[in-house]
Amino acid sequence: MPPAATAQAPAARDEPAPAAMLPAEPVGFSLFENDNARRFYAAMGLGARVRFRLVKRALALMIVTYVPMALLALAQGLYDTVATPTNFFADFAAYAQFLVALPLYVIAEPVIDGSTREAAKQFLACGIVRPADAPKVYQIHATIARARVARWPDLACIGLAYFFSLVILVPQFGADPLPTWHVQGDESSRWMTAAGVWAFFVSIPLLNFIWLRLICKIILWIYYLYRITRLHLELHPMHADVTGGIGFVSETQGRYALFILAFGIGNVAAPVGYQMAVLNYDLSILPVWGPLVLFGLGAPMLFTLPLLMFTKQLYRSKKRALAAYRERVTEQSRRVEEHWLFGERRESPQQDVRELAELETLASIFSRIEKMRVVPFDLRSFGQLIGSSLGAVATLLPLLYEKGKLTAIFEALGRLVGHATGN
Repeated sequence: MPPAATAQAPAARDEPAPAAMLPAEPVGFSLFENDNARRFYAAMGLGARVRFRLVKRALALMIVTYVPMALLALAQGLYDTVATPTNFFADFAAYAQFLVALPLYVIAEPVIDGSTREAAKQFLACGIVRPADAPKVYQIHATIARARVARWPDLACIGLAYFFSLVILVPQFGADPLPTWHVQGDESSRWMTAAGVWAFFVSIPLLNFIWLRLICKIILWIYYLYRITRLHLELHPMHADVTGGIGFVSETQGRYALFILAFGIGNVAAPVGYQMAVLNYDLSILPVWGPLVLFGLGAPMLFTLPLLMFTKQLYRSKKRALAAYRERVTEQSRRVEEHWLFGERRESPQQDVRELAELETLASIFSRIEKMRVVPFDLRSFGQLIGSSLGAVATLLPLLYEKGKLTAIFEALGRLVGHATGN
């Protein structure tokens, strides 16, 4: 890189940590290692060294959540040959949440853990973080380690899990609710079924805890990225990944696509599907189409926005590199012009060839620097997030087709495209 491009930037914004606060030896990064949930899995014989542990964990969770509800529903006669609110086996949400989303959450955990571990390693291994700042990075790792094994985040998740469960349950005891397989009775007297008790006090809180726990890990990852951006990063505008050498961060964000898919199926498509299939709500009302649109557009953006924290340093690095390039290319161009336009022809063409080759190299350097992105996110990773959000919503397509809504949707989209293109 030209000398000017490597000029020292302003000092790192993190203040030097006192020696007593720095870890005695390097601390590895992980969002999940030895946390409370993994210790519980290990105590249940489903630890990290168990073969097919992910399959066994998913099966165990489905047995604890869905199977008891199904057995209790059978015992209480909460089934029918038609789709009614009192037919447990017609509940679209129960299938989607406990038989699809729940296993996806289990699979998403090691995928996220592995990708974030690797990204944290690359910051140091690739020299993006200067060796002098390595102790600060290990201090951040130690902070993450203390947070992931603390009990209060899990206790908060448990409290929120039951709160969200009650938010769904309480309205069913309102003024004019429909009888469902959760709650039976009339306006004067209502009671919960055995299947409903298990659903709202075991199954749904457990499902809520799992996705809330993963959200806590995502918050920890965003905090980690924030702390990294507070250091002076050694970015390289000529790097082949056109993001200054931190393209691996984009790949890591793309791995969250599995979480988006699971969350979209369990928390968006499942409730909407239940409203349409069992409660016969129409797609045209806001409570039905609103969550689908909000999730489809918002979920990918939420995982893209944290990367804007790198924009300031990427922009400055690109700006310095372009300034250094202009200085160097002006000097080289002047030499070439003085000879080719105004000078005498040399007897040996070797120097001419060398000067022209250098000028061509500088043009190539400019092209690479000019293409450098100031947001470390590529279309492939963004496409993964978009695909997952749309994939979750697409699980409703068979239901929409059955309800005769699919044709109307395509017609509306066609009219929208026609207006946008002026046809």
